[in-house]
Amino acid sequence: MRRSFALAVAVFTGLMTGACADGSGENQVTGPGGTTSGVRTLMDVTDGLDVTTGQVGTFNWAGQSFVVSESGTFGDLRFNFYSYQKRPVAFGNLYLLTQEYLGVPGVLSSSTPGFVARAASNADGVYAFADSAVVTGGTKYWVYTDAQGSFAGSFDTDIYTGGDLYLTGFPTNPFRKAPASGRMVNGVLVPAPPGVFLDANFRLQARGR
Repeated sequence: MRRSFALAVAVFTGLMTGACADGSGENQVTGPGGTTSGVRTLMDVTDGLDVTTGQVGTFNWAGQSFVVSESGTFGDLRFNFYSYQKRPVAFGNLYLLTQEYLGVPGVLSSSTPGFVARAASNADGVYAFADSAVVTGGTKYWVYTDAQGSFAGSFDTDIYTGGDLYLTGFPTNPFRKAPASGRMVNGVLVPAPPGVFLDANFRLQARGR
């Protein structure tokens, strides 16, 4: 009996060792957005969410432009905004475009100029695009939602130099680039810094192709 038990343990150990040695070694993305083997974070804008440091939240239809800083082509795209608690949030559908869109949210479709792909929000607070959707390094892209939602972003500072936040608070109003806001300091209104545009807190993840 002891001999049989020892043999079984040896076989089990060998199988486990073989399984570990056969791993691909790819990175994994884990956390509230789920786990996807080989997908990594290309950009993650999560600067402080304290209004005293220029970070607040909003409830609007949202857009954000960005540039893929790395070289190469990337697929298996996953995008999310962030809440006050730095948790991934997504609402409605997200449209990925290759050009700026200044129309109303309800007109977004596959016929929108520059359309690349559309992804629906999921329960993890992430937009997971189809495998056919890809982005290329060095190229600027825009994403826009067709639903209203709550997400975090800057207030009077530019926290991401590669793009800008776009907003609209009404379904009949077009998206516009969001300028910095003024703030009250010791009872005195300090005007917004000129020429400064805001950014959402967001994350883009992908797999290299």
